[in-house]
Amino acid sequence: MLDYYYLKLHERFSEKEREEGFEVTLPELTELFQCSGRNVNLVLKRLEALEWIRYMPGRGRGHRSKLTLLIPGESVALETAQDYVRKGDIQQAFTYLEELSHLPEVKDQFVYWLDTQFGFRPDRKNDRQTDTLRLPYSKRIACLDPAHLDYLVECHIVEQVFDMMVRYREDTDTYEGGLAHHWTLSKDEKEWLFYLRKGVYFHHGREMTSEDVKFTLERIQSEELRSPFRWLFADVQEVQCVDRYMVRIRLKRANPLFLQHLSYNRASIVPYDAVTEMGERFERTPVGTGAFKVVQHDANMLVLEAFGRYYERRAHLDRIEIWYTPELLRKASQLESMCYSMRYECSIEGGETPKGWKSIEKTGRDCSFLTFNLGMPGPQHSLAFRKAVQHAIDRRLLIPKDEEGDRTYAKWFYEDGQEYSDTDEHYDPILARRFLSESGYAGEVLLLSYHNAHGEMCSIQEQLENIGIRTELVQRRASCSVEARVRDAHLWFHRNIMDEQPELSIIELFLAENSVVRLHLGEELRSGADWLIERLYQESSKGTRRAYLERLRTLVTEQASVVFLFQHTQRTIFHPSLKNVSLGSLGWVRFRDLWFEPAHALDGEEQEDLQQA
Repeated sequence: MLDYYYLKLHERFSEKEREEGFEVTLPELTELFQCSGRNVNLVLKRLEALEWIRYMPGRGRGHRSKLTLLIPGESVALETAQDYVRKGDIQQAFTYLEELSHLPEVKDQFVYWLDTQFGFRPDRKNDRQTDTLRLPYSKRIACLDPAHLDYLVECHIVEQVFDMMVRYREDTDTYEGGLAHHWTLSKDEKEWLFYLRKGVYFHHGREMTSEDVKFTLERIQSEELRSPFRWLFADVQEVQCVDRYMVRIRLKRANPLFLQHLSYNRASIVPYDAVTEMGERFERTPVGTGAFKVVQHDANMLVLEAFGRYYERRAHLDRIEIWYTPELLRKASQLESMCYSMRYECSIEGGETPKGWKSIEKTGRDCSFLTFNLGMPGPQHSLAFRKAVQHAIDRRLLIPKDEEGDRTYAKWFYEDGQEYSDTDEHYDPILARRFLSESGYAGEVLLLSYHNAHGEMCSIQEQLENIGIRTELVQRRASCSVEARVRDAHLWFHRNIMDEQPELSIIELFLAENSVVRLHLGEELRSGADWLIERLYQESSKGTRRAYLERLRTLVTEQASVVFLFQHTQRTIFHPSLKNVSLGSLGWVRFRDLWFEPAHALDGEEQEDLQQA
């Protein structure tokens, strides 16, 4: 509270008065501090004890007291904000700084200091060392219930906290045991028998059994839960617990992708007792069987700790802290140094990483695109209008200078190994104007919705204006509802990342009830997509299924229902002291594999780089 009174003085008096000292009366301070004279004297004594002020009380009638401020107000404000962070109240620190409009520079000073708090944080007590990786994230992670995932970061955290029945190995295109160590399939391919591992424990201490598997699958199927992933187990007719460690799953029909469905993070196995007892709290602080358990999740941070009873192998890191730092204030800082040992999707000026750091990247699975909302009235129902938009956008103008070479023009949601091209074959303003004249567009203002990438959206708005299409930009909340995605805008901008099983990820875009692609297709196109996917599920041959996906691609492109923009490069840069770094399919590093090499094990140059980081 003393900082409040000091900063009141700092704000009230000019810089010259603060440096040279100023005369003041007790009534003036009483009014400024909004407290009694007795409390004013108490505050002044405490400020003097801290050596923040020098106070010379006036003696006798007509003599005014003199007060000198000894330290900059920025220093007091910065220390107070830092104290909030040390107590774990990050949001209060940002709220506190927002109220100090007379000290604008302290925000950047705080953000710079906050950046130094991230990275590898070893803490040694006695003979035990706790290794913590601390990372910033610009917004709160909303949901960690596998049955209701919506965003990339949610999927990534769920994969650290939960396990699936089986695991897909991308390098060999095969499936291996997860929570089930073996399985068999009947001759008619309608009955699966899974044998569960013994000694697999949930984070709350109970052993996982067949009852949890049955509960998980039936929970996702239930209409009451309203999971957008009910399609995953629409073919399941019955789940039977044969015994404690054996589950029989009967299907209505043969499903060649059923193992894929069970390996999807949406199908993570949850404990029936914890879900029932916790209710809505399960979304924020779930209980799984994964390598990490959630020990804290509030407005300030998400904290994961290594699960010591993990059935496979314990994670090297002991603790992961994801601090929620408001994006607006982080952007206010022009930080040049890399102050922690890992960053995601970085755009480094000149395409270079800091000295001594390493970089890994992946291209082809991160796609940005526009969808036309055919679920609401408007000119976007006209194919000619959609083609006009498609040909009006010069994608070259959407690429910031610091991201040149990090994007290639997208033709579909997923392109594995697509070569870089600087030719935008779709851009044709003459053709765009011709299609627009054929569309019957009457000059209506269309709403163009987006979450981020404001600069790109402004460029798209300007380019559409050049051919005569009027738009209004609408920045949406990240947590907007499914209903809002249908009714709130004519065009939507999205960025989507494919899972390690692109076939299933594309199917999800067209079947999941929370997918904007499905919501915006409209009834006719949605029926066409559903028919193609229905036929795909009847094929055991991967080549034939791939042919149906190509027909789905043709349907979308011929109807111009999606304007594909870019495939983005996913990049993580890291200090060489960080070991076992590999990009998962979702573009995040696998936390379970990470470990840090102690500074004393590095050579001299690496030690110096790490100290700077």
